[in-house]
Order: sequence, then structure tokens, then C-alpha cells
Amino acid sequence: MESPSPHMAGLDGKVADEAAKGKAASLMHDRFNMVFIPPIVALTGLSLLKSSDRQAGVHTALTWTTFGYIVADIFYNALVPSCQPGKVRLGSILFHHFVTCWLLWHPIKFPDEGHITALCTIVEVNTVFQTMNKIWKLKVFQQGFMATWFSLRLLWYPYLVYRFHWHMKYEFMVDVGSYEYCQVVGSQFLLSGLNFFWTAEFLTAGKKKNGAEKTVKDK
Repeated sequence: MESPSPHMAGLDGKVADEAAKGKAASLMHDRFNMVFIPPIVALTGLSLLKSSDRQAGVHTALTWTTFGYIVADIFYNALVPSCQPGKVRLGSILFHHFVTCWLLWHPIKFPDEGHITALCTIVEVNTVFQTMNKIWKLKVFQQGFMATWFSLRLLWYPYLVYRFHWHMKYEFMVDVGSYEYCQVVGSQFLLSGLNFFWTAEFLTAGKKKNGAEKTVKDK
């Protein structure tokens, strides 16, 4: 059996180093999320408990905390792109964050609209499960991640497109197609679409992994 050439060994070592750096960056990002996202989930719970006119301060705190987290995560992903598994995921994450900032700017500009933030940030329960599963790899966290992915990202978020349409047209009183309407309803539509894109990406990656494992076993 021939030993690998120095060139090939060097390439393998470089790939291994890059993989190790990516894993470390991903772990650091997970820890970053575990620090900042649970408070967002807690504020979301408080925001949902009371009517908007009695919880204006909580709505404002939730909106600005979420906005600050998203901006910080944009910088982190831009400066440490290896925290994501590939360029497609990185691009979709950054696109998600910019759309989210555009959506959040509506309740920032109109504080009375602050109640809509919690309707969106409830999805961060899923992010908490996802992050805990990645860090501690316990079955209960994986099950929580899968259950909340389906219920919140694939059911609740598409429902919010309709709910925000009704709210903007009949309560905020703007025309369909106006800037504010597109900012809220259009953003929610795009965020819902991203959830389905990531679902397809996950399922496709799973099929490729299973195919690769089968090929190895056949050999």
C-alpha cells in the first residue's frame, strides 16, 4: 500500500485544521446564543402575559433586546463565517437577520406596535432547544427541537403572515402594498419561506449523509 504523498498529506492536514476551527467557532456561537437568547425567551413570555397597553415597557425592552442581539449576530457571522457549515447557510442566516431587523424597525418606530415582537420571538424557544441539543446532545433536547421546529417554524410562522395581514389592514389601517404593510407582512412571509428552505436543506443533507454511509458499507 502506497503512503500518501507529502502534498496530499498537507491538504488533509489543512482540511482537518479548517474543520477544527469551524467546530470551535460553531461552539463559541452556540455559547453566545445560550447567553443572549434565553433572556429574549423570558421577555417574550412576559410580553405575551398582558395586553399591549399594560406592558409597553416590556414590549419595548423585548424589541430592542432582540434588535441588539440580531445586530451583534450579524457582526459575529460576518467576522467568523466558519461558525456556519457553509456559504449557503451563512448567506441565508445573514439574509434572515437583515429581514428581521427591517421587521423590528416597525415596532421601534411605532412603540404601540410592540406587541407584535413577542408573536415572532416565541420561535426562539426552538433556537434554545437547538442550541442545547448541539451543546449537550441529549435526546430530550433533540425531541424539543424537532417538535418546536414543526409547530413554531412551519405552522405558527406561516399563520403570522395572515395575522399580520389582518392587523396591518384592519387595525393599523394601511393599504395592502404600502411600505408599512410590506415591512411587516412581507418580512414575515420571507422569514416563513426561510424556515421551509432550511427544512429542505436539512432533509437534503440527511439524505446525502445516509447515501454516503450506505456507500461506505457497500464497499
